[in-house]
Amino acid sequence: MPSRTLQFPELAPADRAAFGTSARLLSCLVTESLARGIYLQLPNGFGASGICVVFLADVSARTPPDIATAYTANDILAIIPLSHVPIFKHDGTDPRGPEVGLLDPMDMLPLVLEFATETSQDNEHAHLAAAATKAISGPGWDLSNAPLLVPSRSPLPLWENFGRSMKIQESVIKDITAEFESSVLWQKYSFENPPLAPQFSSPSIDWEQSIVEGHPTHPMHKTRMFLPPIHDIVPGSYDLYHTKLRFVAVPRENLKITNDFEKYTAALIAAASASAGTDLPVPENFVVVPVHELQTAHIQNKFSDAVVFPPAFFLPILGQQSIRSVVVPNAYHELSLKLGVGIKLTSAVRTISPASAYLGPRFSAQVVPALTMDRNIATVARELASVVHTHPDGEVAKHCAAIIREAHENTSEERGERLIVCTSLVEKGHAGDGGHIPAVIRVFELDTEEKRLDWLDKFVKLFFEAFLPPVLHNGVAFECHPQNCVARFDLKTKELLGFIIRDFGGLRVHRESLRASTGVELDFLEGHSIIAKDTDDVYERMYHTMMHNHLQQLIRVLELHYSGKGWALVRRHLRAIIPREHALYDAWLAPEKKTFPGKCFMRMRCEGMYRFHLHAPFPNLILYEGAPTA
Repeated sequence: MPSRTLQFPELAPADRAAFGTSARLLSCLVTESLARGIYLQLPNGFGASGICVVFLADVSARTPPDIATAYTANDILAIIPLSHVPIFKHDGTDPRGPEVGLLDPMDMLPLVLEFATETSQDNEHAHLAAAATKAISGPGWDLSNAPLLVPSRSPLPLWENFGRSMKIQESVIKDITAEFESSVLWQKYSFENPPLAPQFSSPSIDWEQSIVEGHPTHPMHKTRMFLPPIHDIVPGSYDLYHTKLRFVAVPRENLKITNDFEKYTAALIAAASASAGTDLPVPENFVVVPVHELQTAHIQNKFSDAVVFPPAFFLPILGQQSIRSVVVPNAYHELSLKLGVGIKLTSAVRTISPASAYLGPRFSAQVVPALTMDRNIATVARELASVVHTHPDGEVAKHCAAIIREAHENTSEERGERLIVCTSLVEKGHAGDGGHIPAVIRVFELDTEEKRLDWLDKFVKLFFEAFLPPVLHNGVAFECHPQNCVARFDLKTKELLGFIIRDFGGLRVHRESLRASTGVELDFLEGHSIIAKDTDDVYERMYHTMMHNHLQQLIRVLELHYSGKGWALVRRHLRAIIPREHALYDAWLAPEKKTFPGKCFMRMRCEGMYRFHLHAPFPNLILYEGAPTA
């Protein structure tokens, strides 16, 4: 995004944070077809290819009127100057201009305009605002009584205006406003206090903790909401990446324990006891459960049967990108912990449901060995044991839970590998030399298009070879978005060797296909969200995590999106690995598949959903051939 120009200078952290959330919100509204977006070209000289006019919900819900019926300023939510032409709908019907089908924050210039009753116009962007106003002054528009077009300073009024036009309950609007406010606050802090730019020599945990922005399109991408009785935490007052593991004990009869959980926690208890100078006083017939320091408040509040041990019994822990998955340097070398913690990150509270605690070790032991996978390329971080409270209300039980997981990152250097969580590859804005350059370009020295294409070619080939075989042969889709994927590189040559996939919360499993191909009957709790009703359901999950989320951002960051070159490469590798007669081939590659069901973050949030997904037709990125040149 050309933000460092005379017309678009680098924004201050507060303005960058506000724009980052506004851009993601508008991206979701348009891409999910909650809001109609129309693209209008601008003449040269304004630093923008054109504008996207975004309409309010009630206007968007109606069929576009003909030219004789004019839109007014009261119909418009926002106008966004774009650096590039976005992806259009193939079936748009608005006669004023092409309707936008996929609007990405990276399509945008760092400015959102809105009509507001201000008495003076922002001089910095007055010429661009005038050009935008002129673009919407022809047939089909009536701005005769329009107020001034001025820069939007916050996503909160944008959301509230849209939410009310959608007739959403005020209580829901208020809750979502608070989440946006939190996202802006924490993003501002991240911009003001960026992590150091990781180097190839940096350990895996440094890469995990190098995230400046995070999710590319989720509008609550930096939200941190602390559920009472956890006290509210303001940015800078508590380090979520460097915190403490505490310990509680629960009567054995009140826990659902999978596998030998106590065998794996023995090292934790021994290390904490050694640090405290005395043994942990565990009551008879109680089981020790490791918990996040912040989660002790929920344990005390919700579980009268639990014993919370004194703060002297603790171990330092390092948070991975997800914050609630942690490494324990003083006790674990080949293991890590996934902890339930009452914090809402993006749109979900990061606890561990009874269904997830039940599934993980069983899926690891029964299903993973039977899957069709090239084990030299793809490694599954198995979940070895788990514990969750037996409280009859799963919404309460999920607050007292933990999972023991393999930690291949901790031993990678012994194998001559550097493991890097894929999210961190596309991040920029770090402190230190070269921190303004995306990590993947900086670390792998991809300073020409030829180098970027060659690097992407190898990445996509191995990515598909790692994760498509279970889809093709077993009806199993791993949730291989960049936070769950860890790339394995040769320490000496920097060559990509393969991937590690972790976390089973977003799996999609078609039981019939799994049974037919492996003979394995999936062992799960009834109602678990991972169960796919058919193979199309599996393909949808894989498309969202693999194409829309993971590869789209990588291709855009490598500057291979608008030319279409990155997606041509994707098509070539898909055709090489998917048999022509397989249903996935036509589902993804058939020319008539101009759209594909995409995951709708804002639709889901408005409905209060996070485990089960809502989908709407998104333009099929696999078929994208590049932006029009004229």
